Amino acid sequence: MKLNRFFSAIIVFAVFVSISACNVSTSGDAGTADSATAADRQVAIEQAAASIVAQTLTAGAPTITQTPQPPLESFTPTATPTVTLAPTSEIVTLVVAKDTYCRQGAPVAAFKSVVIIKSGQLVEVLARNRENDSFYVKNPYEDNSACWIYGKEFVLDGNAEGLKFATLQPTSTPTRTPTPNANFTLTYSSLVDCGASKYAFKLYIQNVGATPWHYISITGSDTVTGFAINHTSNFFDQYSGCSTMNPQDAVIGGDDTYAMNVNPGEFNYNPTGNLINLNVKLCTLDNAQGICVTKPISFTP
Repeated sequence: MKLNRFFSAIIVFAVFVSISACNVSTSGDAGTADSATAADRQVAIEQAAASIVAQTLTAGAPTITQTPQPPLESFTPTATPTVTLAPTSEIVTLVVAKDTYCRQGAPVAAFKSVVIIKSGQLVEVLARNRENDSFYVKNPYEDNSACWIYGKEFVLDGNAEGLKFATLQPTSTPTRTPTPNANFTLTYSSLVDCGASKYAFKLYIQNVGATPWHYISITGSDTVTGFAINHTSNFFDQYSGCSTMNPQDAVIGGDDTYAMNVNPGEFNYNPTGNLINLNVKLCTLDNAQGICVTKPISFTP
């Protein structure tokens, strides 16, 4: 299309040139005025031809029309709500059901007592042993102090499986050097008036072996009245009069304790002057399990 228009412009220009040529006089007698007129006419024709060519070319040039574009969509960011997780407590606690020794290590066979944790006391648990029968806890009565609880009567709260394992350190050298076998000594101490016509004897027991004792049984009778005595326990209680306090889970090697025929086993009369025959049995595990040693004792209160 552009080429045709260009050629058309050339043809128009040629026609005008031809016309202008025809209008030029060839006779020699034309005067100077005629020559000037002819020259002016020639200039006018050339200008007209140039104008036509320019218009033709301009008309042939394509007109660029910009197609309006739709406006870009503006993106407005939407804030994503932050998910707030409910805090999960990682603290593990326990409550002891009765007064319990908290020791330097566990099991209790090789470690000394640090403090007695009272019944109902809530304590924070820091670690456990691999057997899951001992727990390393904060001392609730002293800052920057911790100890081991080994026992049966406490209630855990929290994920105990998530507790780290603690490596137990060897205990210090005991004040007494126990013999390597399971053994104990037994001595009569006194007769105690419990009030309300109740009486009980007190025995002194010393662990002279290396094995801890966890169970005690006292059986026997008054040889005069025939009163039967039967006392068993998985704990070794301390006493104030005939009232129990500060129970021990075990009597470790080199340690000692007292035993009484109370709750159950008290005399309901005063046995003073009567011969009492007893058998005292200690075992290394609860409920008369493990290694057991029985020793007889006779005395007259």
